[in-house]
Amino acid sequence: MSSVQTETSSVSKAKLTKQDHLNAYNKLRQRMKNQLKLAAKGEGSALSLSNIEELKRLYNALEKEKVRDTKIHLEDSEVFKEASDFAALNARNLRFGEGGIALDERDVLKRLRKYAATDSSILSDIVKEDQDGGDAYGEGNEDEDEELITDEYTFNKVNWLKLGVLYHQISKKPISVDFLNGPLANEKKRATNRTRNIDDTRGGRSTTARHVEASDVAQDEEKNTAYMVRLVYDKYLKKESKEEINFFKFFINPHSFAQSVENLFYTSFLIKDGRLKLYTGKSGVPCISRVSQKELEQIKLDSSNILSSHHIATFNYDVWQYFIQELDIKEAFLGHREGIEDQVPAEDFFEDFGDEELELNDHSNETDTTNSSTTTTPSFDE
Repeated sequence: MSSVQTETSSVSKAKLTKQDHLNAYNKLRQRMKNQLKLAAKGEGSALSLSNIEELKRLYNALEKEKVRDTKIHLEDSEVFKEASDFAALNARNLRFGEGGIALDERDVLKRLRKYAATDSSILSDIVKEDQDGGDAYGEGNEDEDEELITDEYTFNKVNWLKLGVLYHQISKKPISVDFLNGPLANEKKRATNRTRNIDDTRGGRSTTARHVEASDVAQDEEKNTAYMVRLVYDKYLKKESKEEINFFKFFINPHSFAQSVENLFYTSFLIKDGRLKLYTGKSGVPCISRVSQKELEQIKLDSSNILSSHHIATFNYDVWQYFIQELDIKEAFLGHREGIEDQVPAEDFFEDFGDEELELNDHSNETDTTNSSTTTTPSFDE
């Protein structure tokens, strides 16, 4: 008899191995996975309680044996999280009134009044109800309930905003908005009498389109962006010096803001194509100079050592006037191109001044076609 008791005590005192603990948690985890279908139907309340009890038993075994293995405790945390998810899934799918589970409607309303109460009298009434084991307003006092509901003072004792926030947090119903006015369905358009457009061109002035010759079209094709870029580069080569040129003095035309913007635009193409380079000079201001033949050969051999950057230039009328005064620019480095400047159309003046005729300078609106026809197209080739 004593030998049997000794064997029993030795078996009970034997500690479980690390693998035994892990197997027990894995077994519980597998069992919960097999029970997920019941939890999805809301029929796993008893199983959820059983899983939690089993999890408590496994953790007590760890505490009793003073197991400090982090891997086992990590497994315990993961299984505990899965048990919580199992219980939450079952709770979301519970159907009240089935399986002996139900909520008392008056008890729910009483707790809501306690949650949203702003007056101590409501809280005292609820405490009195709990002590009496019933409802102070009673099921037979329906008339009194209606009077209390219609009483404005009692209505204001409840924090309805707090109750609305609670409903917004836990309810799945969409919140209604006030700006969805008008019908949601398409309405049939009613037939309306269309008003005819009145021809107002009969009393206006008639103009004749200018006759364009084939030579004029060919001449205009020369004055494109590529042509102007080569023209600017050709003017720079004629005035090139060994000294660095101030970038603002290079492109600003003190006699024309529009041509200054054009020069800046054309200069950007020359810098992009590697004909000119823009850098900070010795005086700390932006300067421009020609890319030497040696630098071009170096770029062709190895372009990894070449530092390049991208900049967006902002240039307006005030900046243009400021640099003209600050740098005392008297003449344009790239010269002034004679031609038609951008002007306000005459029709706009007629709209502003009514029928008053404005005299326009015909000489400023005519282009000198003889000069443009004799201009030779410059080339980048040296």
